[in-house]
Amino acid sequence: MKLYKIGLLVFISLLVLGSCKKPKEGCLDPLANNYDATASYNSICIYGEKPRVIPIDTPIVPSDTNKLQKIKISITPMIDGKRFYFGTNYKDEQQRDFQITFFKYFVSNIKLGDRSITKADVADIELIDYDTSTFLSATRPIYDYIIEGEVKAGMYNRIFIGCGVDPIWNEEYSPNDYPSEHPLNATYTNMDWTWQTKYKFTSIEGNIDSDADGSYDRAFFMHTGFSDLYRQAIVQAGSEIEVKKGVTTFIDLELDIVKVFDGLDIATKQGQTHTSGAEQLEFSRTIQTNLAKNIKFVGVTYE
Repeated sequence: MKLYKIGLLVFISLLVLGSCKKPKEGCLDPLANNYDATASYNSICIYGEKPRVIPIDTPIVPSDTNKLQKIKISITPMIDGKRFYFGTNYKDEQQRDFQITFFKYFVSNIKLGDRSITKADVADIELIDYDTSTFLSATRPIYDYIIEGEVKAGMYNRIFIGCGVDPIWNEEYSPNDYPSEHPLNATYTNMDWTWQTKYKFTSIEGNIDSDADGSYDRAFFMHTGFSDLYRQAIVQAGSEIEVKKGVTTFIDLELDIVKVFDGLDIATKQGQTHTSGAEQLEFSRTIQTNLAKNIKFVGVTYE
């Protein structure tokens, strides 16, 4: 009988102790530094270095801090301060008439940078094509000079643009592995070599009046490539770029077309390169370097 009473007393004690056990408190916000999924109700949540007390039974509303905002970066072609157009007659630095009939180039690893070392990814690869007059095929839409992406709202002051195809993708060269609308699927873009299993980085074609007699008498073509010609452009904004919440941020850049040819006479052999051989490689190197140097920041608008 005594043993029965002792056992009953122990059982009742355990029951009382168990019923008095306090529910576990902790932070139930998954975005907080001290998130605890096993907690029963909210206590203090910590974001960065500043704690914030959340009252008990307050419903968790996910923070929109990490929500991405739409941005569009345009690289508009310019000559003499005016918008460039295909088939239009222009003057080169030697005041000879020339026209451009084809202009495409790849850009890779496009990012926005702030005043720290942080960089926000915008797009991995884009084909900038200044011919937006026709479709590439019945089902394939045109390429253009707009880079689209999403980043966090905030303040930025630099745009990072790789001029060319990232060397990893260029050396891998697997155009058939990409869907038909992807820039690295060369079916419709004609931006790969027939004699090399690599991509063309930049392709510019046109005509020039080399002897100034009033008629075009020489074709020029600049087809650049090879991974060591990949160039990094860092475009500094005149003031900070604010990516705002709830609207699309348009970042306007410009490329001076004539300056892409700086250091080259396109009316000579310097204006005809397929990047084959040491001499042509140097011509192509100049084009890629000039391209990266002459992308300039213009301004920001919103819609």
